[in-house]
Amino acid sequence: MRKKYALRNVLSKAMYATIYAVLSFVTRKIFIYCLGDTVLGLSSLMTSILSMLSLMELGIGNAIYFSLYKPLAEGDDAQVNAIMKLYRKLYSYIGLAVMAVGLCILPFLRILVQREITDNTISMAFVYQVYLIFLADSVLSYFLAYRRNIFSADQKEYIITNTTTVVTFGYTILQILSLILTKNYFVYLLIKLIATVAMNMYFYVKSYKVYPYLKEKETIPLTDEYIKNLVKNVKALFMMSISSFLVFSTDNMLITYFVGLAAVAVYSNYSTIISMVNQTFNTAISSMKSNVGNYLVTEGEEDRYKLFKRIFFANFLITGFTSVALITLTNEFIGGIWLGNKFVWPFVLLIILVFNNFSRYMSEAAGVMLSGAGMYSPYPFYKYWSLTEGIVNIVASLFMIKVLNMGVYGVFLGTSVSTLVTTIVVPHAAFKYILKRNLVEYFKLYFKYAMLTILFASISVLIFKAFYTQNSFLNIVIGCVSSIGVMGVGTVLFLGRSDEFRYVFQMIKGFMKKRGTEK
Repeated sequence: MRKKYALRNVLSKAMYATIYAVLSFVTRKIFIYCLGDTVLGLSSLMTSILSMLSLMELGIGNAIYFSLYKPLAEGDDAQVNAIMKLYRKLYSYIGLAVMAVGLCILPFLRILVQREITDNTISMAFVYQVYLIFLADSVLSYFLAYRRNIFSADQKEYIITNTTTVVTFGYTILQILSLILTKNYFVYLLIKLIATVAMNMYFYVKSYKVYPYLKEKETIPLTDEYIKNLVKNVKALFMMSISSFLVFSTDNMLITYFVGLAAVAVYSNYSTIISMVNQTFNTAISSMKSNVGNYLVTEGEEDRYKLFKRIFFANFLITGFTSVALITLTNEFIGGIWLGNKFVWPFVLLIILVFNNFSRYMSEAAGVMLSGAGMYSPYPFYKYWSLTEGIVNIVASLFMIKVLNMGVYGVFLGTSVSTLVTTIVVPHAAFKYILKRNLVEYFKLYFKYAMLTILFASISVLIFKAFYTQNSFLNIVIGCVSSIGVMGVGTVLFLGRSDEFRYVFQMIKGFMKKRGTEK
């Protein structure tokens, strides 16, 4: 049953990410044509500001989410109902707090966009109106969206993904039409706002049908031990949320302040491609967390380590391939097919962005073990090192921008330095407290996978350049064949005899055979 749900969740996510990627590329091209790169940069900036406001969630959502694994696995309906009632109460308070603080931020927006205001590129009235719509979207989600998490914790994330795919397809088409017909950014934003609220209301109603016990008003009291563990987890996850914000969401703010919104727009195109690739492939690993959580509850230490090695191998297959493909194809896709050379950054900068992404996602297997066990909190040094990562990112980025005068390069090299913290600390926590093994075992695997990825990427780029043509579409085909071929052949040659390779291969083979039989 675990494999069935895991594969279903992974495939539904891959389908959603593929559809969303195609629509996003089309939408972004039309967006730039109709509204310009400054408005696109403003949109990315607003997303970063709302990420800052989401810190007020304190990690409560994830902490409660993790605590649902065990009662759902054991069929303890009363416990699940009590947890979901607490979830609703806390998120209602958080939604109101986000709204209040969000409104207080309004006067400070001028500082970030002063360059554009001075140049008369945009007006402050426009900035305020856009910000308020983004804020409304964020606030409303706290009152409804929390209900979707019960499906995910119950290994039924495919329900969420399939619904989201349909709704996203519908509202994105409407957004494209609105851009073409009206060229009005506010109409564009309101379409998404309405669609998001409607979708969250659907999940809210559906949760009652799938889990009818949620209708029960009377709930059992949660134990003191549960509350104690929840508070402990919230403290740790809040630290991690701050770290995540400092690492990922401050880049747009730094680029806006030191370079301008136009540079943010260029970066957002790269981050869109990387994000789409991650959603299509890399998040397949994170989607296993509910299955891993169920597994850790029922299996012993040896089986846990065997599971980790298999997940880590799958982690390498996915992250290694995406890194090779991104290095080979990104600049050609942006400059030759999608937006034009105006939006292409130097190849060295692309390497830095891909390296940062690789460093982040190669820790995903260890992170899945931690999230599956709900063990982000018990060990203080772990959560404080998570905060340290964010601080290192800010300090390193500012040093490289202000002292070394490296501009955009400095922003992303600062992130490169900070990801070293995650590369060490996340697997350390997983190996010490869950897998009970020496961390050296992890880094032997990590460096082997990292070296193979560098080798495969280098060979793929050399092949791509050797067969490069004047036709961008043909170049993309060459790059795809090169990336897939080098990664596939290289993996078989270097790792084809491993237990992890055989396991993953047999699992995919069995699933494909089953799908063929069903047809």
